[in-house]
Amino acid sequence: MNREWAATLDSSCNRGARAEGVDAPRVDPMRYPPRAVRRSIEYINANFSGEIRLKDIAAAVGMSMFHLSRTFRASTGVTLHRYLTRARVERVKALLLDSDQSLAVIADSAGFSDQSHMSKAFKRFTGTTPRLFRRTRRSHYSALR
Repeated sequence: MNREWAATLDSSCNRGARAEGVDAPRVDPMRYPPRAVRRSIEYINANFSGEIRLKDIAAAVGMSMFHLSRTFRASTGVTLHRYLTRARVERVKALLLDSDQSLAVIADSAGFSDQSHMSKAFKRFTGTTPRLFRRTRRSHYSALR
């Protein structure tokens, strides 16, 4: 094997590379997520307002907890817990804009253990508190009407 050929193989770093040294196209893992990941997302979206444990999701999709965690993260780029928290925060956002319920009631209906937990997660994802989000968004929307 000549040196140029060896250098081409070393630089490709891709098993699917052709002999000419051209890299095979990379597949975006989110474009074709495994069936278990899609089923996990469906399960989370259907049940996020209640108590969801990794064990429950794994049982619903028929995988071990460890394998599901690794597969989900590899396909989506986020952990199951982060995805679940993000889904709950999105629900909180909708409830803050569409209802006059207290923050404690909203936290409970979105599946958070308490208002404090909801507020911390909300601030982590949005950069603002739920109360300030509600106040600023509502004033913005009422000005547009």
